[in-house]
Order: sequence, then C-alpha cells, then structure tokens
Amino acid sequence: MKAIYSYWDTGDGLKSATNWYSTEFMLSFMVVSVLNTKKNFSKIEMITDSKSKIWIEKLNLPFDKISTELDEIEGKYSKNSWAVGKIKAYSIQNEPFIHIDLDVILFNGLSKSLLSKDVIIQNYEYLKNDIWSKFYLPFVDIIESNCSDLPENFSEKYRAFNMGIYGCNNLEVNKIYCDTVFNFLDKYEKSLYEKLILDKICVVWEQYFCDLICSSHKLNVGVVLDVVTNEVNEGGYIHLMSNKSDKNVGESYINLVKSELPDYYRRIRNLLDN
Repeated sequence: MKAIYSYWDTGDGLKSATNWYSTEFMLSFMVVSVLNTKKNFSKIEMITDSKSKIWIEKLNLPFDKISTELDEIEGKYSKNSWAVGKIKAYSIQNEPFIHIDLDVILFNGLSKSLLSKDVIIQNYEYLKNDIWSKFYLPFVDIIESNCSDLPENFSEKYRAFNMGIYGCNNLEVNKIYCDTVFNFLDKYEKSLYEKLILDKICVVWEQYFCDLICSSHKLNVGVVLDVVTNEVNEGGYIHLMSNKSDKNVGESYINLVKSELPDYYRRIRNLLDN
C-alpha cells in the first residue's frame, strides 16, 4: 500500500498558513510527518497544484512523485471548501492507498491487520456526542432541506468518519464515494455557498458522506483510535487538530527540526526568507 499526501493552495501560499500558528510550524511539522511516513511505506507521493509544487520540491522531501492533478479543480470549486483537494486526491488513485493529512504524524506505521481492512480511518465521530452533534447536525439538516439525490440513509444522522487518515483497499467504493461528492458539489455548491461558510460544512461531504457510502456497501472499516473505549489501537499516532494554532506546540516542532534536521530547517528558512 502506498502513502499519499495532498496540498491544495486555498489561500496565499506560504505567506499565510490557515489555522496554523505560523507557516514555519506548518513546514516543520510537514517535514517530520513525511520523514516518518517514509520509514514505514516504500512508496510515498504528494498530490498538489502547480503553484505549490514549486516550493514543495525545494524542501527536497523524499517523495517518489509530486503530481499536479489538483490543478484540475482550480476555479471549479470554492477555496473555502478545502476538503475538495483531499477528495480529488482520493479520486485519482488506482491502487490501494493511505492518505495522511499534513497535521498527522504516523510514527510507527500501521499493522498488517489494519492495512488489510477495506477502509482505514482515524476514528468514528458519533453524532449523539454533544461536540459532534453541534458540529455536524445543523449542516446535515440544511443539506437535507435544500438538496436531493443524497447518499442512502442520509437522514440517519448517526456518525461520521474522522479522516485525518484515510486508507482504502476497495477502490470501486472509493470511486463511488468521490463521484458522489463531486456530483453533489457540481449541483449544489454554489447555492450552499450563498447560505453558509463552506470551510465548516465541507466536512459533511468529506466525512459524513464517506461513512454513509461505506456503510451502505458493508465495508470492513478499521480505526486507529477507539473513541468509545478511549484506546489507541495503533501506536505512535498524532493528529494536531486544534493544536495547529498553539504557539508552544508550534515552537516545539520548529525547534525539533532546527536541532535534529538542520538541513531541512535551512530549506524552510530559505523558502520563507525568499
């Protein structure tokens, strides 16, 4: 199974790193993430856009391939719908893959047992939980009220996937999932954009749609974290999530790269200084 990353420039490139304490933190964390992934997967690729490929190449990370298929969504979808870049990356895969978000580090790889599942995710997000209920349900309700041709059991409102990590061995269902999202966006994104801020609602068509479609096809899902028992099923997994904006966390990773990976730190500084 190969590992993939994706980066869709949804803002001002390296001038600002949305939701991160600083661009230097984002690049430092990216270095640590990719180098650890390379230890555990023989093949690692980046799917990005032409503008971003320029600076990604200058980091000289050990990607086997850096491709620019995300150019294909440029101008077609709102930049606020940031998850579209990830879904596009999923959609072009023709062999089993695992997608790792740029705010995730997988220190020890994943077990053979987990990698054999039809689908691999970080964890389930149960909508009966107050946090996820408040996060998802208003958006799910709006979509249900304003859109048709939705995935089977859309009104179930039971759970979603957290896709900080998303792996798939069943490429047929992966294609159905991605096609469903893009068909939905082609039909409804413009009207939803007039009503809502898409950077919040886009997790519905990434994470809620995916769970519904995988469930309807009865796929065998493996999880890295069990949020019911609060147990980590796989060791050495970090997903920053809200900690991306934490100054102390940011500076710790910057200092780590500066002291342990000085060549990469020099490349980061060259990028930012120039």
